[in-house]
Parts: sequence; C-alpha cells; structure tokens
Amino acid sequence: MGCSSCALGTTANPGGNFVGVRLADAEDGRVTIVLSGEVRLVRGERIIVETENGPEIAEVTTTDPVLVKSCASRKAKRFLRLASDREQSDFIDRLELQERAAAIVRRRVEEQRLAVKLVKCQAGWDRRRLMVVYSSEEKVSLRDLCRELSEELGIRVESRSVGVRDETRSTGGIGPCGLTLCCSTWMRGFHPVTIKMAKIQGITPNPSKLTGMCGRLKCCLAYELEGGIEAARRMAQKLGDKRPGGAPAPPPPAAPPEAPPA
Repeated sequence: MGCSSCALGTTANPGGNFVGVRLADAEDGRVTIVLSGEVRLVRGERIIVETENGPEIAEVTTTDPVLVKSCASRKAKRFLRLASDREQSDFIDRLELQERAAAIVRRRVEEQRLAVKLVKCQAGWDRRRLMVVYSSEEKVSLRDLCRELSEELGIRVESRSVGVRDETRSTGGIGPCGLTLCCSTWMRGFHPVTIKMAKIQGITPNPSKLTGMCGRLKCCLAYELEGGIEAARRMAQKLGDKRPGGAPAPPPPAAPPEAPPA
C-alpha cells in the first residue's frame, strides 16, 4: 500500500546530516539518501552503507540532497564507515569480474543464438555469487549457460529474467524531456498506463510521441493525469467565459478509477 499521509515538500538536508550517493557505480541516475550523522562527507568520497542485502560501497554524489517527502529521512540508508583502500580495491575487482562475466555471456548467447538480451551481470559484496539479469520475449532457460559460467569463474551463478520496463530502469538514460528517466531516478514501482489517460488529458494519441525508451507508454501519462485533468478543467472554464452569453463549455471527462499499485 502506497504512502498517502504526507505531503510533498522541498526540505533540503535538514541539519546537514544527509548525503546523496550512487550505490555500486549504478548506471542509472538514482540518488540514494544516506544518513551520515555527525560525519562530514565530501562529494566523490567512497563510503560503506547498509542496504537490504547487506553492506555496499557507494560514492557521494551530493551533500545537499532534496528530501521530497517528510518520511524520506526515515527511509535513508545507514552510513557505516569510510571505504578503506582494501575495500575500494575489492570493489574494482568486482567490477572487473562483472565485465568479464558479461563478455562471456554475450559470447555464449551469440554462439547459441539465444533470444536473450543481457541487461547486466551483478556480483555480490563478497563475490561468491553472480546474478545474470536478462530480458527476453520468449521463454528461455539459461541453466546450461549459468553452469558453464560457474565452472569458468569458480563462483555460484544464477539468472533472473526482467521485463522491458525493468531493463530500461536498470540501464538508465535521458528521456525526450531532457531529464534522466523517471523510472531510473525516483520511481519505486510501475503502474498500469493506458492510452485513455492521454485522451483524458487532451494529448493526441500519437504512439511515436507517447512511447518511452522501453517501448511502452510513458509513465508520466499516469502520474500526471490528475494535473492534466485540472488543466483541462481550467481551459474549459476559460473557453466558456469567451462564448456568447458566457455559456459554460462542457466539462472534461471524469478520470478513471485509480489503478492499484503494480
């Protein structure tokens, strides 16, 4: 169930105890809020933070993060310590392992002509397990490929299939608005999006303009629906004032019932 009890705000780093970081050199534009406490960190510094999957290395990207919700401070990750030289060296080794694994997977996929698109290879903190994340329009088993990769790298290898929206969220990018993709920056989940949402907002249903980088309808059609309805209502009111006798314009269509979170 989504959060609905707090209002949006623009509280910027109250008390100077929060920083924004990029976890494990992620390619997307997501900024993770970390509670640094009394420790004064600087941009570009490597630190260790506590995540749902255990400790993880991160790079400080901003010392003035914007907390858009009052509850964001309670969801901040916990700062553990500054990253040591050894931990930074281990992280570089992990990146090299991921690149090596990705090269092997791409070669195997091409040799076996599998209908698979590799999203990323992600190694754990201790480099004992590797996750092969991929997308495919067909039902494909990578069991044999994972076994071969495990024998070659000497670690446990698993695979996980994701949809095109999750694929785009993982890789990140720049949208037609000129900003980083919402899904890879601040959105926590996906909601159903329909072409009717565009029609309600008075947007011409042109697939080439309504389709995002993932090939699906843009997420902003859903979360901007309420504002679009309000804009249409005000426009209808202005048009009504200009009509002979001040006859009001017909009201815009009602919004569809809100879909449950995905």
